[in-house]
Amino acid sequence: MATQTKQESIPQDIIIQIFSWLPIKSLMRFKCVSKFYNSLVLERNFGDLHLSHYFKISRGDTKFIARVKDVCYAIEEHDEDGSATMHQTECFNKLYDHINGPPDEYQDHFMCDNGLCCIWDVTYNAMGDVFLKYIAIYNPTTREVRFLPHLKDFEPTSFTYYICSIGFEPKENKYKVLLVINFSIELSRAWVFTLGIDKSWREIKFEHGYDIPPYRSGICISGIIYRFGGAPESCIAAFDVKSEIFRSIPTCRELVNTLDVSKYDYMLIEVEGKIAILEFLDFWFTEDIHLWIFGETRKDEWEHHIFRFPLGSEGIYLRSHRIRKYRGEEIVFAMNITANDVLVCFCYDVKKKSWRHFEVQGSPVSVGSICIYAESLFSLENIGSTHHQVQLQGN
Repeated sequence: MATQTKQESIPQDIIIQIFSWLPIKSLMRFKCVSKFYNSLVLERNFGDLHLSHYFKISRGDTKFIARVKDVCYAIEEHDEDGSATMHQTECFNKLYDHINGPPDEYQDHFMCDNGLCCIWDVTYNAMGDVFLKYIAIYNPTTREVRFLPHLKDFEPTSFTYYICSIGFEPKENKYKVLLVINFSIELSRAWVFTLGIDKSWREIKFEHGYDIPPYRSGICISGIIYRFGGAPESCIAAFDVKSEIFRSIPTCRELVNTLDVSKYDYMLIEVEGKIAILEFLDFWFTEDIHLWIFGETRKDEWEHHIFRFPLGSEGIYLRSHRIRKYRGEEIVFAMNITANDVLVCFCYDVKKKSWRHFEVQGSPVSVGSICIYAESLFSLENIGSTHHQVQLQGN
């Protein structure tokens, strides 16, 4: 007697729950299996569900990218033997194809938060007035590129500066882009664009009298965007992504008169979920690296830490473009020391107060900057446009 078999299918709600706990790399492979899996991975509600589980399964895992001109290389560290390898990656190629290579001020006109990158550039008309060329949003995981709409109803001048930031609000699972424009005559103005919701820019109140320098990189921590603020006093501008309200954090007294916006020997960085200033102004003379952590022991006060680079300072060039938070609570310093084809990464564990390092063989030339980001399934399908047009009119 022949046995009859019945193919059991897994209910879709169970599949969704299982998939919501999978690593993003596995989900991207499942997209090729069937139309259902492809649509599921790209569905916004599933993306929000997966995002709620992501930090539990990722354990702080991030992607380490080194940039050499307009070519990107992925760095993979091998825990079993302490080595690392580098290979050319296409994760940013589609972005560069859309914007014809990175902008001149790439390091300053680029910011990532929670898997999405914001990159922008400027252009000039015949009168020398400065206009936004584009504001692009890019997801390196899904390879999607979208350009946000042009900002209207303002007249730029030759002294206009544009500062863009992207921030993720974890409670509402929303990404917002903040645009601050410093004008030569009036005070700075600010606009917000919520990804997936807004169709145009919304101007918000910006009553503080300080300027935000365009040559310093920003950072977002737990839904707060931080950037250095300038005149009349040195401070840190903190923007709450959820409430869309600015507040000012006074810079530690020891640094008020020493920070120069034109130099790259200090930066904002995250330490144990707090905003901090990493400063190495006198590194060549003292071999000291200073870390100022805000509100570590007392609210609204800075805690000062000093540590030294393991090789001293001779022949060592520290640059903020090659320093990033890495793997939870480490700070990575990437540099070419003995030869251009060997990239050495020194990692300082803030909590343990200890150093380790690994060498990356095969670096083609000296690395210009590094980027570290987490993966995200957030879809850009209904956001902005796939191409940009330069606008050389004020209205």
